[in-house]
Amino acid sequence: MSRLLRIRPGARDSRGQALVEFAFVFPIFMLLLFGLIDVGRYVYVANALNQASREGARFGSVEQWQFSCPGSVGSPNRFTCTQAVTLGSLAGAPANVTATVTCRAVGAGGVLTSVTAANCGSNDLLTVQATAPSFQFLTPVIGQMLGTPTISGLTQTAVQ
Repeated sequence: MSRLLRIRPGARDSRGQALVEFAFVFPIFMLLLFGLIDVGRYVYVANALNQASREGARFGSVEQWQFSCPGSVGSPNRFTCTQAVTLGSLAGAPANVTATVTCRAVGAGGVLTSVTAANCGSNDLLTVQATAPSFQFLTPVIGQMLGTPTISGLTQTAVQ
């Protein structure tokens, strides 16, 4: 008697069932896996930009900035030194990051007015923003759904 005839009556041949189920589940699993990797990269870059803006704001808010300005050529000011420190403290962030430094003084009635780097002094508000204009997702489906978001880190601190 052949082997096929010994299968009990009514039993189905399920040799290909696992392969078909795997073919349905595998793409979804890979999308979830690489989606999590992309989300991790996004969170890492956002954290790196926030940390860089904190480092720059801490550096620019104290009067010692003028004695330890990195790469000081010519006559550096508070803004250019703070930008250099902010960009220098980035680790693992995209290459197209920009740093913007502004200073605002508290005027009459509590109104904030912009001041120049030379006039930025004690009790003024120093704002440092590090921005990555286009974050590229590696997963094509997520990249098509979310596009290329702008990530930025912002820190405001009082000048000492």
